[in-house]
Amino acid sequence: MTYLNALLFSWLAGLSTIFGIFLVMLNEKFTKKYSILFVSLAAGVLLGAGFFELIPESFALNSHAMLITLIGFLLFYLLENLIVVHICKERDCTKHRIGIMAVLGVTFHSFIDGVVIGISFGISYVLGIISATAVIAHEFPEGILAYSMLIHSDFNKKKSLLYSIFIALATPIGTIIALLFIKSISVNILGGALAFAAGSFLYIASSDLIPETHEKFSRLNALLVILGVLFIFGIERLL
Repeated sequence: MTYLNALLFSWLAGLSTIFGIFLVMLNEKFTKKYSILFVSLAAGVLLGAGFFELIPESFALNSHAMLITLIGFLLFYLLENLIVVHICKERDCTKHRIGIMAVLGVTFHSFIDGVVIGISFGISYVLGIISATAVIAHEFPEGILAYSMLIHSDFNKKKSLLYSIFIALATPIGTIIALLFIKSISVNILGGALAFAAGSFLYIASSDLIPETHEKFSRLNALLVILGVLFIFGIERLL
């Protein structure tokens, strides 16, 4: 049952990415106008999942969880900073190259999300549900971002769609790999993996999502961030 739940939610996360892609394809102006609402809610959900579940659970399983959380945060910062942001410092930089490197970065994000879902369900049903909810919430705006980014990099719509679907499939693939090895992984390593995931969640929320809510500031954005946190808090208490 654990495996079925993990696979189901990982595919839902992948479909969430694809849903974001198709919304952009159908109505780009409308999607970009209102995507900030999903971004705000996703930021709150990621923060809630990180602070209410992943960090406490990882601390209970691994004594070095705080350090690993920081490493996870910094690794995602370096990934975004060195690969996606500064690739254009090279003289032969082209928009296509930026797009491909960005795809690799976002695909890695999605793969880690899938691993988190698999490991979380392997530890407990509640942790699995909360982690999967956080992943699904931010995979939707990630789909919007990925497709928009590829179009901006001068890829045609067909190639942009194919690359975006590749990004979406990375999540269930990550879950499948995690499930294949879950029984042979020690409790200490599981705790470290959760701590790393917490670092990635906190980075995505604080660096990628929350700044967007400030650029297009409204009281509704702030409310949705708080509601996202409270939503995870409520799930934790109910399940």
